[in-house]
Order: sequence, then structure tokens, then C-alpha cells
Amino acid sequence: MKSLKPVIHALEIRIRSMRNDPVAQIEAGSTFQAFAIGDKFHHNMFDTSAWHDLPQEGEVFFIVDKAHAIADIGTYIHHLVILCLAAAPPDQLA
Repeated sequence: MKSLKPVIHALEIRIRSMRNDPVAQIEAGSTFQAFAIGDKFHHNMFDTSAWHDLPQEGEVFFIVDKAHAIADIGTYIHHLVILCLAAAPPDQLA
């Protein structure tokens, strides 16, 4: 019987465009919840010192795009979820 490889789950955050460099990445041993375009994203738990285009007064981050990348690294499978965020007033995209 073929043994299953462990999966490393990673979440990568980009601002305004998927073409921009990531501003944050975290890894986990289990899956992240499902994310949907239009979801609000609270960034307060991240070190945002390297982030650009942070929400201004009265704005929040929304998920405006998402993608998945899956790679067989050899000894494990890497599942990357990429979220693209943009700041807007809370009622603009809700």
C-alpha cells in the first residue's frame, strides 16, 4: 500500500494585485478555513510593518482575488493559498 505524504498548508497575502510581492506568509499543519472573494479580512494579528496600502480610517480589507498552488515537493505536498486584499469602506463590497 502506498503511504500518503504529509501536507504543509501555507497562506500568502498580497495587496491590490496578485502580481505584487507577498507581504505575509504563514504555514500550518492543517487546512485553513474556506476563503471567498468579498470576505472581510482582519489584518490586526499580522506584523504589518512591511505592508503597503493599509486601510485608512473607516476602511477594512476585503479579499478581492484568491488562488491555490499545489506542489509535490518530494517528501511532502505543499498547498499554498494566495489571497489578494484591497482596502475599501466596509459597506462597499459587502
